[in-house]
Amino acid sequence: MAKWVPLTALFGLVSLMVIPTPGIVGILIGSACALAIIVSAVVMAIDRLAGRLALRLARRKRRRASRRLHGHHAHSGIARKT
Repeated sequence: MAKWVPLTALFGLVSLMVIPTPGIVGILIGSACALAIIVSAVVMAIDRLAGRLALRLARRKRRRASRRLHGHHAHSGIARKT
């Protein structure tokens, strides 16, 4: 959904350039389209940032988990997991 909203808003702005709408209606439509483009750009940036953060946290969790799985010698010839 986040990708078609800016395209639809861009289409609305281009339509306003081709077929000008006079008065308040044109200003409202243009403002709504510009606002939709800005909001969707911010949402996509936050989504990318959250995805990168989740990936880093998953990598960190895997690293910590792999450290815990190393066996330790129990002095009886048996390796224990800690």
